[in-house]
Amino acid sequence: MTTMTMTRTVGALAFAGAASTLLAGCGGDAEAETAGGDVAATSYADGTYDGPAVTNEKGVFQAQVTIVDGAITAVAAIQAGTQDPQSLDINARAIPELADKVVAAQSADVEAVSGASFTSPGFLESVDGALDQAAG
Repeated sequence: MTTMTMTRTVGALAFAGAASTLLAGCGGDAEAETAGGDVAATSYADGTYDGPAVTNEKGVFQAQVTIVDGAITAVAAIQAGTQDPQSLDINARAIPELADKVVAAQSADVEAVSGASFTSPGFLESVDGALDQAAG
């Protein structure tokens, strides 16, 4: 196996592992946006919660979630990957889109942003950790 093939395989496995961890953490009683677009309410304790720092091949991702009146009102990045120009471009587009999706769904169980294969699972895993804290 060549180094390039091995790197791609390791990257794909890391993405798959992060995605399965994220999906496993989204189960339970919390309801979220479904494929049909239905949104059901989940109540969280008011406050600002910092998710865990999640590291992958493209750096460290950490989210901050704000809850007001039991609902997600804002999602922001505390850390957003590497300073690589390509990563900066991807993150500048992907993180606001992911934040909007999380607020709309009231959950971290949202679709990844196309072209953000490392940003999406890293950032959403951190959001999920922050929401776990808010849920108590």
